Amino acid sequence: MDKILVIEDEKNLRDTIKEILELNLYDVKTAENGLIGVAKALQFKPDIIICDVMMPEMDGYETVSYTH
Repeated sequence: MDKILVIEDEKNLRDTIKEILELNLYDVKTAENGLIGVAKALQFKPDIIICDVMMPEMDGYETVSYTH
């Protein structure tokens, strides 16, 4: 099963993306900001990261630079 990390600060959008991906049998973890996303990426080792660009704490560009 492919692992996906969704990093999105808007809860409704984050939950909707997670639900759609899980219905398609992906293993999904979520994070509400870039700092949490980096920590989860290092622990979860996702195959794909879906990341918002405009977020508090750490924007999407900073987040992705720390996760690869």
